[in-house]
Amino acid sequence: MTDINLATVDLNLLNVVATVLEERSATKAAVRLHVTQSAVSNAMKRARELFGDPLVLREAYGLAPTARGAELLPALRAWLEEARRLVAKAPVFEPRTSTRTFTVACSDAVAVALLQPVLRLLKKRAPLARLRLQTLDRLLSEDGLARGEVDLLIGIPPVVPPGHEAELVYRDPLECIVRRDHPRVRSKLTLPLYASLPHVELALFGNIDDTIDRALARHGQSREVTVVLPHFSSVPLAVLETDCVATLSSRLARAFAARLPLKVLEPPLALEPLEVRQVWHRRSEADAAVGFLRALVREAAR
Repeated sequence: MTDINLATVDLNLLNVVATVLEERSATKAAVRLHVTQSAVSNAMKRARELFGDPLVLREAYGLAPTARGAELLPALRAWLEEARRLVAKAPVFEPRTSTRTFTVACSDAVAVALLQPVLRLLKKRAPLARLRLQTLDRLLSEDGLARGEVDLLIGIPPVVPPGHEAELVYRDPLECIVRRDHPRVRSKLTLPLYASLPHVELALFGNIDDTIDRALARHGQSREVTVVLPHFSSVPLAVLETDCVATLSSRLARAFAARLPLKVLEPPLALEPLEVRQVWHRRSEADAAVGFLRALVREAAR
């Protein structure tokens, strides 16, 4: 590796490069950095000379990173976070007087299960604080945890990304719901009846969840999915208007049944419980406010 005299390098360029790579727009980067667009353009010109690479290329809908630019972004983020940590003073967090807005990304299923107990605890412990929920698709598209714009993700992430931490919030078994006056379902679901009923299923990000199909296949059974929905909260509405059955987490099924004419039944086959976790960026480890929020969520889930 060639030795570089850092005294000859304007380290402010690294912040500009990282911001442009994140925003994929010189205009948006200028707004975020509180400088003019020409200042960003001039800094990017010098950065290209420094790295010997264009870093971004103009496309129809903004700027796209080159391979070198995409490679640099995670390292630049980590470097900038460490620099901020070195110069920042740890703020004192006082829950009773804090006016902080906590931002949580979750599905509507998690909101149904946890929103009310979280709000009750927040009102009691941090009465001046605010809560903002954000959809998972927006979190994923904007990389909210990595950018520091989201405090927590609460859900069932398939993997925990590098630089993040996670902990279990609760386990939730699966249960079935049908309308209370269903013509074929009384007090119990048998496997043949369950397989023969039309089903309502979720497709959160466009793909139908095949958990039930795989479980039925192990018993030599299959089902017909007649209604596919993108949101958990619309599932009971479809169940009420059809002879469908839906299989949901127990907390969600019972929350819906407490408000609507639905029956909650045990599924007739073994299904693994859902494990709901909360995920945060490693930079939040020393943030007392995020630690407070994580503890609040754990308590709300009990």
